[in-house]
Amino acid sequence: MSRQRLRTVARAAFLVAVVAFAAWGLQGSWRDLVVALSSTPLPGLAVAAGLVLLGLLTTCGAWLRLLAGYGHRLPREDGRRVFFVGQLGKYIPGSVWSMGAHADLARGFGVPVRVTVGTSLAFLGLNVATAGLLAFGMLAAGMPTLPLPRWAGLLGALGCAAALTPPVVARLGSLVAGSAGTLRLTWGALAVLVGRMALTWTCYAGAMVALIPGTTPGHVAELLAIAAGGFAAAYVVGVAVVVAPAGVGAREVTLVALLSPAVGLATATAVALVTRVLHTAADLTLAAVSALRRGRSPACRLLEA
Repeated sequence: MSRQRLRTVARAAFLVAVVAFAAWGLQGSWRDLVVALSSTPLPGLAVAAGLVLLGLLTTCGAWLRLLAGYGHRLPREDGRRVFFVGQLGKYIPGSVWSMGAHADLARGFGVPVRVTVGTSLAFLGLNVATAGLLAFGMLAAGMPTLPLPRWAGLLGALGCAAALTPPVVARLGSLVAGSAGTLRLTWGALAVLVGRMALTWTCYAGAMVALIPGTTPGHVAELLAIAAGGFAAAYVVGVAVVVAPAGVGAREVTLVALLSPAVGLATATAVALVTRVLHTAADLTLAAVSALRRGRSPACRLLEA
């Protein structure tokens, strides 16, 4: 079998695995999901879906800005195609599939594999550090987002803030890229990246609040803060459990545990389930749309030479 045919078969297997594991992630929850969806007002569901899409688009911009830090600037449509199609790899158990998919797709635009891997690792570090800063910061401020003492929240927030400095982020990215490239970040550029991630967490938190029935205007700010801290903490837990595709299960358990004291167990469970579906649907939708921008199906774009 030729090398080209092997790559085609591998990419086809990638797509099949993504769909299979995305469906597997909801195994045993379909009945609860139907109940949760049927009890969620349509306007709230629409707002939540829109906010999730906005959050994902914002993270794509952050990934492309990190790639540009190596001196590789992809056209917007091509960059979104590389990012969103590659991101589907997170639904396959393990932590390397999305990075491998990004590297494979970006290679067609002359980006060295090690540069793409360095971008993805720096991006993961940015996500984890900003999520940790948010969750620990709220804990230090007295918000009951994590079952830890406030001093632990202060130490955690300081550690995450230290990780969000140009020397640390750039050093990580440059070490991974090696001789293939050097990641250059100014304080201003990193501030933009952190701002993008802050907007992302706000969008995801707002999506959860939109799914909570009976929320009064006076409680929106409080629920938004709790949801933001809870989602950020759940994200970090999901990243730590590398065998779970896209953190499935681990994130939901964490989110329910942190959200239920404020909204009740039943509501927290329903919000966690619907949130999982919205994020999965948004990932698949954005990958499909970005691949179809040139009039081809996602499978054809992924399988092309």
